Amino acid sequence: MINQAYLTIMAAIPSIILNSIITFIIGMFIIRWYAKILDWNKSLMSAFILGFFWLFIDIYLGIVFYFFFSDNLLMDITIDVISILTGVIFVMKFYDKDFKKSLLFTIISRIFFFVISIITIILLEVVSIFQIDNDDLSSSKLLYVISIIIILGVTIFFVQWGNKIQLVNRVKLISLISIIPGLSYLTYTFLNQLEEFSNNLNLSFYLNFLIALISSIIVAIIAKNIAYKFISFQNIRDLTVIEKGKSLLQVKNLKVYYPLRGGILKKQIGVVKAVDGISFNVKTGETLGLVGESGCGKTTVAKLILGLVDKEEGDVLFRDKQIPTKYSSFLRQRIQIIFQDPDASLNPRLKVVDIIGEPLKNLMGITKKAEIRKHVLKLMEAVSLKREHLDRFPHEFSGGQKQRIIIARALACNPELIILDEPTSALDVSVQAQILNLLKNLQKTYGYGYLFITHDLSVINHIADRIAVMYLGRLVEIGNTDQIFTNPTHPYSQALLNSRIEIDPYNQEISFVIEGEVPSPINPPSGCPFNPRCSSDAKTKECEFKIPQMIEIEKNHFIWCNKIPSQY
Repeated sequence: MINQAYLTIMAAIPSIILNSIITFIIGMFIIRWYAKILDWNKSLMSAFILGFFWLFIDIYLGIVFYFFFSDNLLMDITIDVISILTGVIFVMKFYDKDFKKSLLFTIISRIFFFVISIITIILLEVVSIFQIDNDDLSSSKLLYVISIIIILGVTIFFVQWGNKIQLVNRVKLISLISIIPGLSYLTYTFLNQLEEFSNNLNLSFYLNFLIALISSIIVAIIAKNIAYKFISFQNIRDLTVIEKGKSLLQVKNLKVYYPLRGGILKKQIGVVKAVDGISFNVKTGETLGLVGESGCGKTTVAKLILGLVDKEEGDVLFRDKQIPTKYSSFLRQRIQIIFQDPDASLNPRLKVVDIIGEPLKNLMGITKKAEIRKHVLKLMEAVSLKREHLDRFPHEFSGGQKQRIIIARALACNPELIILDEPTSALDVSVQAQILNLLKNLQKTYGYGYLFITHDLSVINHIADRIAVMYLGRLVEIGNTDQIFTNPTHPYSQALLNSRIEIDPYNQEISFVIEGEVPSPINPPSGCPFNPRCSSDAKTKECEFKIPQMIEIEKNHFIWCNKIPSQY
């Protein structure tokens, strides 16, 4: 009897160890994910230590208790109680939380571990069945796999279906929760029936399949309705007038570096310093023009503000609050962008009413077609488009009309800051003037703040209140539009203005060209980034190694240089 009991215990040990290891690996990432939701310590190491601690308890106590308890339920309860008590102590220490929060975190995490453990046991049992080479089981195995695939596909489709599901944050989690009941029931039936599972595809199989499928769909309905309760639906508001002159956007010492990778292992071998420490601000009701040569980092600044790239260093504040790494729905409404190419910005398969109404659905949770259609018509009238344009497709419009559609879409959620990334560069000159005048009128009426990115100096002179000149990822001069155009002080600003092509029937020669090539942002020159191309009388040896300092030329007019240069 003793030998028989010993052999039984030894046979169970590999199963206990394997189940615990699989549970630990999956559970470790779940702990990290759960901590991330709570905005706790997101490091994988903390989750690894807690998971590894529970792995040791599950394996060691599981083997030890196997000698003393014949009741597996009592053994599992004892192990869970010990795990929860020790887990609370761990969470209080490593996550620095009070007892109540630590206990709740530990219990929920342990429930995750329990569910994973059950699923792992079932999967190991299924794997062992599939390893049996038996012709009588072949049809049951095939039918089980096909049934699983069908349940997965139908459940996931049902979860994704609906005009509000795009507003739910945890769609994947809802899908996973919904799938578990159906798969568990079908797997339980398969393990109990084996050869009988596919016996002539009798009524019993169809009944079990329907029960599994319906149970998953019911859970999906419940989970979706619970998720919908947390959606903040909003009412469509008319375009509101923003108080002008208030602080809107502040960028402080912003740095954005793109990693360069090489070799077989794709290790980082360097960085592209796309933006290297710039600072500026935008107020409500004003336009800041960001100008510079192609590749100087203008678009990267826009992408960073929109949350599309990560920053290396610095702060970006909207309404005096730090913009988080993950954009909220509120920020998506308040900060919008108008892209350079209108054709690439419009879905050719959608009608205009759907294109402009998309932000109302995705950001504000408005799903009534009549309400969306009514508001889209108001937006189209604001940008001088007509009612008959509502149900047309993008290819039926001219370039200027397409840009008006994009502007209307940007206005849909009542933004406060609009980023314009060369919005007129793809348009004819006459159409450019129409779009620029439209933007100025909208700003005058509603008080929007604009960050206008361009390399066209004539456009920026027409629309901007202030101008920031960029070169190789850094600002070289910033000031009011009149100050930059009438008194350009930095050598690069002077060179840009002198490089303008003017219409002169008597002199068609290009009078000025900036000499030299733009240095690589991978290996920028030391000191002043413009020094290899600078031909100013203010250039000295210090420019080759000394970083330029901010110098105030006059009120609200600054340059970054080692010495104030004279005019050309």
